[in-house]
Amino acid sequence: MRFVRPILLASAVIVGGLAGCEQQTTAEAPATPPAPAAPAAKDSRSFMVEVVQPPTQVLWNYGYAEKMTDENWDEVSKAATALVAAMPTIAAGGFSDEEKARASQGGWQDWAQKTTDFVNAAKVAADQKNQMALATAGDSLVETCGGCHTEFDPNAQDPAAPK
Repeated sequence: MRFVRPILLASAVIVGGLAGCEQQTTAEAPATPPAPAAPAAKDSRSFMVEVVQPPTQVLWNYGYAEKMTDENWDEVSKAATALVAAMPTIAAGGFSDEEKARASQGGWQDWAQKTTDFVNAAKVAADQKNQMALATAGDSLVETCGGCHTEFDPNAQDPAAPK
């Protein structure tokens, strides 16, 4: 499982266009700087980069950490809570009429529901301090996020591409 996860994570970075996502290889998970209180996203891409990606990275960082402190678990719980709060915006498709129109496509709601399920699983894992469940939820998010980005993000192959 340790060898599969880096490959999946690398795929999500490429497919999802998330700059700066890298799996931590240190014995302990690194301290993550606090995220801004509520970044003002202007569109779905900025929402994903500013609001969704940072807490998702926290889940990935700690999923395979060798040692977890109560403070680490608090950070994971806050990250999972932030993702739970982000899911209605994701399910709605975004901000503009064009972005919201894609939410009516059948595939969008399927991906949104899968993502919601794995985000909720990560929150339960954090609340129970269950690292195996956290790692499983994080791995599932890699696959689910990557799949959705492949289907719906025209810029998924090039994160620097203009919107």
